[in-house]
Amino acid sequence: MNKIVFGLIILFGACSAPKQEESAVSSSEAVQYAKGFHFESDQEGNRYLVIDEPWPNATEPIRYLLDGVPRRIVCTSTSHLPFFEMLGSEESVVGFPNLNYISSEAFIDRANEGLLTDLGPDGNMNMELLLGINPDAVVAFDMGGESKTLTKIQEAGIKVYYNSDFLEQSPLGRAEWIKFFGALLNKEEKADSIFTEIANEYNRLKELAGAVEIKPSILSGVVYGDTWFLPGGNNWAATFFSNAGGQYLWDSDTTSGWLELSFEAVYEKGNEAEYWIGTSTLNSMDEMKGQDERYTTFNAFEKGEVYNYNKKIGPNGGYDFFESGYSRPDLVLSDLIKILHPELLPHYETVYFQNIK
Repeated sequence: MNKIVFGLIILFGACSAPKQEESAVSSSEAVQYAKGFHFESDQEGNRYLVIDEPWPNATEPIRYLLDGVPRRIVCTSTSHLPFFEMLGSEESVVGFPNLNYISSEAFIDRANEGLLTDLGPDGNMNMELLLGINPDAVVAFDMGGESKTLTKIQEAGIKVYYNSDFLEQSPLGRAEWIKFFGALLNKEEKADSIFTEIANEYNRLKELAGAVEIKPSILSGVVYGDTWFLPGGNNWAATFFSNAGGQYLWDSDTTSGWLELSFEAVYEKGNEAEYWIGTSTLNSMDEMKGQDERYTTFNAFEKGEVYNYNKKIGPNGGYDFFESGYSRPDLVLSDLIKILHPELLPHYETVYFQNIK
Protein backbone atom coordinates (compact mmCIF):
# COMPACT_ATOMS: atom_id res chain seq x y z
CA MET A 1 0.00 0.00 0.00
CA ASN A 2 2.93 2.35 0.61
CA LYS A 3 3.68 2.45 -3.09
CA ILE A 4 0.32 3.93 -3.94
CA VAL A 5 0.82 7.59 -4.79
CA PHE A 6 -2.46 8.82 -6.21
CA GLY A 7 -4.55 5.85 -7.10
CA LEU A 8 -6.52 2.86 -5.96
CA ILE A 9 -6.14 0.71 -2.89
CA ILE A 10 -6.51 -3.01 -3.54
CA LEU A 11 -8.23 -4.73 -0.65
CA PHE A 12 -8.78 -8.22 -2.03
CA GLY A 13 -6.65 -10.51 -4.11
CA ALA A 14 -7.21 -12.07 -7.49
CA CYS A 15 -9.83 -14.65 -8.24
CA SER A 16 -10.96 -17.30 -10.70
CA ALA A 17 -13.92 -17.09 -13.06
CA PRO A 18 -17.45 -18.19 -12.18
CA LYS A 19 -19.73 -20.06 -14.51
CA GLN A 20 -21.14 -17.65 -17.07
CA GLU A 21 -24.81 -17.21 -17.77
CA GLU A 22 -25.85 -18.08 -21.32
CA SER A 23 -28.17 -15.90 -23.39
CA ALA A 24 -29.20 -15.11 -26.92
CA VAL A 25 -28.73 -11.37 -27.06
CA SER A 26 -31.11 -9.31 -29.15
CA SER A 27 -30.46 -5.79 -27.92
CA SER A 28 -27.96 -3.74 -25.94
CA GLU A 29 -28.51 -0.84 -23.55
CA ALA A 30 -25.91 1.92 -23.67
CA VAL A 31 -23.55 2.87 -20.87
CA GLN A 32 -22.21 6.32 -21.56
CA TYR A 33 -18.70 6.54 -20.06
CA ALA A 34 -17.72 3.17 -18.58
CA LYS A 35 -15.94 0.72 -20.86
CA GLY A 36 -16.02 -2.32 -18.60
CA PHE A 37 -19.69 -3.26 -18.43
CA HIS A 38 -23.01 -2.91 -20.22
CA PHE A 39 -26.54 -4.33 -20.16
CA GLU A 40 -28.20 -6.69 -22.62
CA SER A 41 -31.68 -8.10 -23.15
CA ASP A 42 -32.81 -11.20 -25.02
CA GLN A 43 -35.96 -11.91 -27.01
CA GLU A 44 -37.65 -13.37 -23.93
CA GLY A 45 -37.20 -10.11 -22.04
CA ASN A 46 -34.45 -11.36 -19.75
CA ARG A 47 -31.87 -8.75 -18.81
CA TYR A 48 -28.18 -9.32 -18.28
CA LEU A 49 -25.34 -7.42 -16.65
CA VAL A 50 -22.25 -8.03 -18.78
CA ILE A 51 -18.73 -7.48 -17.44
CA ASP A 52 -16.70 -6.93 -20.60
CA GLU A 53 -13.25 -7.27 -19.02
CA PRO A 54 -13.61 -8.98 -15.63
CA TRP A 55 -9.86 -8.74 -14.99
CA PRO A 56 -6.87 -7.28 -16.86
CA ASN A 57 -6.50 -8.81 -20.33
CA ALA A 58 -9.46 -11.15 -19.87
CA THR A 59 -10.45 -12.71 -23.19
CA GLU A 60 -14.11 -13.43 -22.43
CA PRO A 61 -16.86 -11.35 -20.79
CA ILE A 62 -18.97 -12.62 -17.91
CA ARG A 63 -22.73 -12.33 -18.21
CA TYR A 64 -25.05 -12.28 -15.20
CA LEU A 65 -28.79 -12.83 -15.48
CA LEU A 66 -30.63 -10.15 -13.50
CA ASP A 67 -33.25 -12.43 -12.04
CA GLY A 68 -33.23 -11.55 -8.36
CA VAL A 69 -31.86 -9.18 -5.73
CA PRO A 70 -29.17 -10.43 -3.33
CA ARG A 71 -30.17 -9.30 0.13
CA ARG A 72 -26.98 -10.18 1.97
CA ILE A 73 -23.77 -9.13 0.26
CA VAL A 74 -20.10 -9.43 1.12
CA CYS A 75 -18.18 -6.50 -0.31
CA THR A 76 -14.39 -6.66 -0.77
CA SER A 77 -13.24 -3.11 -1.60
CA THR A 78 -13.77 0.15 0.28
CA SER A 79 -14.29 1.87 -3.07
CA HIS A 80 -17.51 -0.13 -3.49
CA LEU A 81 -19.03 0.90 -0.17
CA PRO A 82 -20.01 4.48 -1.15
CA PHE A 83 -22.24 3.15 -3.91
CA PHE A 84 -24.28 1.22 -1.35
CA GLU A 85 -24.60 4.39 0.72
CA MET A 86 -25.59 6.51 -2.28
CA LEU A 87 -28.29 3.99 -3.14
CA GLY A 88 -29.52 3.75 0.46
CA SER A 89 -28.56 0.09 0.69
CA GLU A 90 -26.02 -0.02 3.50
CA GLU A 91 -28.01 -2.78 5.17
CA SER A 92 -27.26 -5.10 2.25
CA VAL A 93 -23.56 -5.30 3.16
CA VAL A 94 -23.09 -7.88 5.91
CA GLY A 95 -19.39 -8.73 5.60
CA PHE A 96 -16.09 -7.13 4.67
CA PRO A 97 -12.42 -8.21 4.83
CA ASN A 98 -10.53 -6.11 7.40
CA LEU A 99 -12.85 -3.44 8.74
CA ASN A 100 -9.86 -1.27 9.67
CA TYR A 101 -9.70 -0.03 6.08
CA ILE A 102 -13.17 1.54 6.25
CA SER A 103 -13.60 5.32 6.64
CA SER A 104 -17.40 5.53 6.24
CA GLU A 105 -19.15 6.46 9.48
CA ALA A 106 -22.25 4.58 8.38
CA PHE A 107 -20.40 1.31 7.91
CA ILE A 108 -18.27 1.81 11.03
CA ASP A 109 -21.52 2.24 12.97
CA ARG A 110 -22.90 -0.95 11.43
CA ALA A 111 -19.74 -2.79 12.45
CA ASN A 112 -19.98 -1.45 16.02
CA GLU A 113 -23.61 -2.62 16.17
CA GLY A 114 -22.59 -6.11 15.09
CA LEU A 115 -24.30 -5.81 11.71
CA LEU A 116 -21.12 -5.92 9.62
CA THR A 117 -18.75 -8.86 10.14
CA ASP A 118 -14.96 -8.60 9.82
CA LEU A 119 -13.97 -11.52 7.61
CA GLY A 120 -10.26 -11.42 8.33
CA PRO A 121 -7.24 -10.24 6.37
CA ASP A 122 -7.81 -8.95 2.85
CA GLY A 123 -6.89 -11.60 0.30
CA ASN A 124 -7.43 -14.40 2.79
CA MET A 125 -11.00 -14.19 4.04
CA ASN A 126 -12.04 -16.56 6.79
CA MET A 127 -14.36 -19.03 5.04
CA GLU A 128 -15.91 -20.21 8.29
CA LEU A 129 -16.91 -16.66 9.20
CA LEU A 130 -18.14 -15.95 5.69
CA LEU A 131 -20.34 -19.03 5.50
CA GLY A 132 -21.59 -18.26 9.00
CA ILE A 133 -23.15 -14.96 7.90
CA ASN A 134 -24.93 -16.72 5.01
CA PRO A 135 -24.39 -14.20 2.18
CA ASP A 136 -26.29 -14.37 -1.10
CA ALA A 137 -23.41 -12.87 -3.08
CA VAL A 138 -19.84 -11.63 -2.96
CA VAL A 139 -18.76 -8.58 -4.96
CA ALA A 140 -15.08 -9.13 -5.71
CA PHE A 141 -12.37 -8.14 -8.14
CA ASP A 142 -9.56 -9.96 -9.86
CA MET A 143 -6.11 -8.62 -10.67
CA GLY A 144 -5.39 -11.52 -12.99
CA GLY A 145 -4.25 -14.39 -10.78
CA GLU A 146 -5.86 -17.19 -8.81
CA SER A 147 -7.73 -17.15 -5.52
CA LYS A 148 -8.51 -20.36 -3.69
CA THR A 149 -10.82 -18.38 -1.42
CA LEU A 150 -13.13 -17.25 -4.21
CA THR A 151 -13.08 -20.71 -5.74
CA LYS A 152 -14.29 -22.09 -2.41
CA ILE A 153 -16.97 -19.41 -2.23
CA GLN A 154 -18.32 -20.40 -5.63
CA GLU A 155 -18.15 -24.08 -4.72
CA ALA A 156 -20.27 -23.27 -1.66
CA GLY A 157 -23.01 -22.02 -3.99
CA ILE A 158 -22.51 -18.32 -3.32
CA LYS A 159 -22.62 -16.14 -6.41
CA VAL A 160 -19.54 -14.04 -7.14
CA TYR A 161 -20.03 -10.79 -9.03
CA TYR A 162 -16.89 -9.43 -10.63
CA ASN A 163 -16.42 -5.67 -10.44
CA SER A 164 -13.59 -4.32 -12.59
CA ASP A 165 -14.17 -0.61 -12.14
CA PHE A 166 -10.45 -0.20 -11.36
CA LEU A 167 -9.70 -0.78 -15.05
CA GLU A 168 -11.58 2.36 -16.11
CA GLN A 169 -9.35 5.15 -17.41
CA SER A 170 -11.74 8.08 -16.96
CA PRO A 171 -13.18 9.57 -13.75
CA LEU A 172 -16.76 9.42 -15.04
CA GLY A 173 -16.21 5.93 -16.40
CA ARG A 174 -15.35 4.67 -12.96
CA ALA A 175 -18.15 6.57 -11.24
CA GLU A 176 -20.68 5.12 -13.69
CA TRP A 177 -20.22 1.74 -12.01
CA ILE A 178 -22.93 2.90 -9.63
CA LYS A 179 -25.17 1.42 -12.34
CA PHE A 180 -23.56 -1.98 -11.71
CA PHE A 181 -24.72 -1.78 -8.10
CA GLY A 182 -28.05 -0.30 -9.14
CA ALA A 183 -28.65 -3.37 -11.31
CA LEU A 184 -27.73 -5.79 -8.50
CA LEU A 185 -29.94 -4.02 -5.99
CA ASN A 186 -32.87 -3.35 -8.32
CA LYS A 187 -32.31 0.38 -7.96
CA GLU A 188 -31.37 1.19 -11.52
CA GLU A 189 -33.51 4.30 -11.82
CA LYS A 190 -31.99 5.78 -8.69
CA ALA A 191 -28.48 4.88 -9.86
CA ASP A 192 -29.09 6.51 -13.24
CA SER A 193 -30.41 9.66 -11.60
CA ILE A 194 -27.47 9.96 -9.19
CA PHE A 195 -24.91 9.39 -11.91
CA THR A 196 -26.56 11.90 -14.24
CA GLU A 197 -26.24 14.58 -11.57
CA ILE A 198 -22.58 13.72 -10.95
CA ALA A 199 -21.74 13.66 -14.67
CA ASN A 200 -23.52 16.95 -15.34
CA GLU A 201 -21.68 18.67 -12.51
CA TYR A 202 -18.34 17.17 -13.53
CA ASN A 203 -18.78 18.33 -17.10
CA ARG A 204 -19.85 21.79 -15.96
CA LEU A 205 -16.71 22.09 -13.84
CA LYS A 206 -14.54 20.75 -16.62
CA GLU A 207 -15.91 23.38 -19.00
CA LEU A 208 -15.40 26.09 -16.38
CA ALA A 209 -11.75 25.16 -15.84
CA GLY A 210 -11.19 24.58 -19.53
CA ALA A 211 -11.68 28.27 -20.24
CA VAL A 212 -8.67 29.40 -18.18
CA GLU A 213 -5.77 30.86 -20.11
CA ILE A 214 -2.97 30.02 -17.69
CA LYS A 215 -2.53 26.38 -16.70
CA PRO A 216 -0.15 25.95 -13.74
CA SER A 217 2.37 23.12 -13.85
CA ILE A 218 1.88 20.09 -11.59
CA LEU A 219 4.20 17.52 -10.01
CA SER A 220 2.90 14.43 -8.21
CA GLY A 221 4.08 11.46 -6.20
CA VAL A 222 6.96 10.68 -3.85
CA VAL A 223 10.01 8.43 -3.58
CA TYR A 224 10.04 4.94 -2.12
CA GLY A 225 13.46 3.41 -1.91
CA ASP A 226 15.25 4.56 -5.04
CA THR A 227 12.09 4.98 -7.11
CA TRP A 228 9.69 7.88 -7.57
CA PHE A 229 6.15 6.66 -8.19
CA LEU A 230 3.87 9.04 -10.08
CA PRO A 231 0.83 8.84 -12.38
CA GLY A 232 1.33 8.10 -16.05
CA GLY A 233 0.01 10.57 -18.60
CA ASN A 234 -3.16 8.54 -19.23
CA ASN A 235 -3.71 7.75 -15.57
CA TRP A 236 -6.96 8.59 -13.77
CA ALA A 237 -5.12 11.25 -11.75
CA ALA A 238 -3.58 12.89 -14.82
CA THR A 239 -7.05 13.27 -16.31
CA PHE A 240 -8.18 15.15 -13.22
CA PHE A 241 -5.18 17.48 -13.40
CA SER A 242 -5.95 18.32 -17.01
CA ASN A 243 -9.70 18.74 -16.45
CA ALA A 244 -9.00 21.05 -13.51
CA GLY A 245 -7.08 23.45 -15.73
CA GLY A 246 -3.59 22.29 -14.86
CA GLN A 247 -0.59 21.16 -16.85
CA TYR A 248 0.64 17.84 -15.55
CA LEU A 249 4.30 17.67 -16.50
CA TRP A 250 4.03 14.05 -17.65
CA ASP A 251 0.80 14.51 -19.62
CA SER A 252 2.49 13.55 -22.90
CA ASP A 253 3.25 10.09 -21.50
CA THR A 254 0.92 7.33 -22.71
CA THR A 255 1.05 5.16 -19.59
CA SER A 256 -2.30 4.47 -17.96
CA GLY A 257 -0.74 3.06 -14.82
CA TRP A 258 2.17 4.35 -12.79
CA LEU A 259 5.57 5.62 -13.79
CA GLU A 260 8.61 4.47 -11.83
CA LEU A 261 11.38 7.01 -12.30
CA SER A 262 14.62 7.99 -10.63
CA PHE A 263 14.71 10.99 -8.33
CA GLU A 264 17.05 12.71 -10.77
CA ALA A 265 14.68 12.24 -13.71
CA VAL A 266 11.76 13.72 -11.77
CA TYR A 267 13.84 16.60 -10.44
CA GLU A 268 15.08 17.52 -13.89
CA LYS A 269 11.53 17.85 -15.18
CA GLY A 270 9.60 18.83 -12.09
CA ASN A 271 11.81 20.95 -9.86
CA GLU A 272 10.16 24.16 -11.09
CA ALA A 273 6.57 22.85 -10.95
CA GLU A 274 4.17 25.35 -9.39
CA TYR A 275 2.10 22.77 -7.53
CA TRP A 276 2.85 19.41 -5.93
CA ILE A 277 -0.36 17.41 -5.63
CA GLY A 278 -0.47 13.93 -4.13
CA THR A 279 2.17 12.90 -1.57
CA SER A 280 0.93 9.44 -0.59
CA THR A 281 1.20 8.84 3.16
CA LEU A 282 3.36 11.91 3.79
CA ASN A 283 0.92 14.32 5.39
CA SER A 284 3.12 17.25 6.33
CA MET A 285 6.11 19.01 4.87
CA ASP A 286 8.11 18.00 7.93
CA GLU A 287 7.33 14.36 7.16
CA MET A 288 8.43 14.93 3.58
CA LYS A 289 11.66 16.55 4.69
CA GLY A 290 12.24 13.71 7.13
CA GLN A 291 11.84 11.13 4.41
CA ASP A 292 14.07 12.88 1.88
CA GLU A 293 15.85 16.20 2.41
CA ARG A 294 16.00 16.69 -1.36
CA TYR A 295 12.25 17.44 -1.49
CA THR A 296 13.00 20.85 0.04
CA THR A 297 14.79 21.96 -3.14
CA PHE A 298 11.64 21.80 -5.29
CA ASN A 299 9.97 25.10 -6.14
CA ALA A 300 6.52 23.90 -4.98
CA PHE A 301 7.96 22.85 -1.64
CA GLU A 302 9.80 26.12 -1.15
CA LYS A 303 6.60 28.08 -1.85
CA GLY A 304 4.39 25.86 0.28
CA GLU A 305 2.23 24.71 -2.63
CA VAL A 306 2.08 21.06 -1.60
CA TYR A 307 -1.29 19.29 -1.31
CA ASN A 308 -2.41 15.84 -0.31
CA TYR A 309 -5.69 13.89 -0.18
CA ASN A 310 -5.59 13.54 3.61
CA LYS A 311 -8.35 15.95 4.65
CA LYS A 312 -10.68 13.06 5.52
CA ILE A 313 -9.04 10.14 7.34
CA GLY A 314 -11.06 7.44 9.07
CA PRO A 315 -10.62 6.46 12.73
CA ASN A 316 -8.30 3.62 11.75
CA GLY A 317 -6.19 5.66 9.34
CA GLY A 318 -7.99 4.93 6.07
CA TYR A 319 -8.03 7.72 3.49
CA ASP A 320 -11.59 8.53 2.48
CA PHE A 321 -10.25 9.73 -0.87
CA PHE A 322 -9.59 6.09 -1.75
CA GLU A 323 -13.04 5.11 -0.53
CA SER A 324 -15.51 7.71 -1.79
CA GLY A 325 -13.37 9.71 -4.21
CA TYR A 326 -13.88 7.25 -7.07
CA SER A 327 -17.66 7.56 -6.79
CA ARG A 328 -17.61 11.38 -6.56
CA PRO A 329 -15.29 12.66 -9.30
CA ASP A 330 -17.21 15.95 -9.25
CA LEU A 331 -15.93 16.60 -5.72
CA VAL A 332 -12.37 15.58 -6.59
CA LEU A 333 -12.43 17.91 -9.59
CA SER A 334 -13.85 20.71 -7.47
CA ASP A 335 -11.02 20.25 -4.98
CA LEU A 336 -8.37 20.48 -7.68
CA ILE A 337 -9.95 23.52 -9.32
CA LYS A 338 -10.04 25.19 -5.90
CA ILE A 339 -6.30 24.54 -5.56
CA LEU A 340 -5.27 25.59 -9.07
CA HIS A 341 -7.86 28.31 -9.78
CA PRO A 342 -9.47 29.37 -6.48
CA GLU A 343 -11.13 32.36 -8.13
CA LEU A 344 -13.39 29.98 -10.08
CA LEU A 345 -14.91 28.49 -6.90
CA PRO A 346 -14.64 31.30 -4.34
CA HIS A 347 -17.05 29.81 -1.78
CA TYR A 348 -16.13 26.14 -2.14
CA GLU A 349 -14.45 24.21 0.68
CA THR A 350 -12.37 21.21 -0.37
CA VAL A 351 -13.49 17.74 0.62
CA TYR A 352 -10.43 15.52 0.12
CA PHE A 353 -7.39 17.74 -0.54
CA GLN A 354 -5.65 20.19 1.71
CA ASN A 355 -2.43 22.16 1.85
CA ILE A 356 0.02 20.27 4.07
CA LYS A 357 2.21 23.17 5.20
